[in-house]
Amino acid sequence: MKYLKLESRTKILIMMICGCLVILLDSPFALMVCFLASLLLVASSIPTLKQIRLLLIFLFFTTWGLIYSQGIFYNAFPRTVLITLVPVDFPLIGKWTGGIHVYREGLFHGVIQSLRFNTTLVIGCYIVWSTQPRDLLLALSQLRVPGALAFMVTTALHFIPVIASEAAAVIRSQRLRGFRYLRFNLFASVRGVLNSFRPILAGNIRHATNLGESVESRGFSPDTATQRTSLRTSQMGKLDYSLVTILSLCLICVVGLKVLYFCYANGIYYVSWLRGVYTFTREML
Repeated sequence: MKYLKLESRTKILIMMICGCLVILLDSPFALMVCFLASLLLVASSIPTLKQIRLLLIFLFFTTWGLIYSQGIFYNAFPRTVLITLVPVDFPLIGKWTGGIHVYREGLFHGVIQSLRFNTTLVIGCYIVWSTQPRDLLLALSQLRVPGALAFMVTTALHFIPVIASEAAAVIRSQRLRGFRYLRFNLFASVRGVLNSFRPILAGNIRHATNLGESVESRGFSPDTATQRTSLRTSQMGKLDYSLVTILSLCLICVVGLKVLYFCYANGIYYVSWLRGVYTFTREML
């Protein structure tokens, strides 16, 4: 089954442009559009059920964590208390913290932050799942990224499935020995998790050592990394250029509108016939 195939440089540029957009945008509607577009990008690569399940787990924990933390630790004003977790008159903790509450404005701010983070997370997953490490290394080299930095990035991405397989093997081994992670004894569960980190860490150190020796044996050096050539080539097509051009124009327009609104809001520059632009920027961006 065919799917949308983009060149590796296009994927990297998409991630960079979208990363700038989610920082500049403040409207929930605009951020939701970016997030849905990133999901469509992942859907175009036809992910497997395992990848979809993993992505849903990532999105759930990041969204829940950001909303929950912002709802509690939101310190801007005004703020409206929705739930009181620890009252002010509670011994020690209440007097020390002034009470722990969940704020409505904090929850809304957490939704905004989660949309920003999840958009870049989804695009990152798309790049990792749809791009071979050698293609990513070639793309970074063509984008004039220093060879040592490009090699570190691709190596880090290569180690993600290695770490996952090591963790799965350790968890499977502990389960065969009768250990259960979810237990009523919290200290036993924490001790079991910490004990799981040791073989995972040892295995990754072993893989890193072997990789370092392999790289050195093949003559890799950070000083000569920019002088290395590749037998493989990759060219951007019409779709790649069109997509990058559209996203770049969107970024330029957003930056221009934000600058105009900043000048208007701070009394630096105002033109009456741009009132519609100011309203659109405030409400939609």
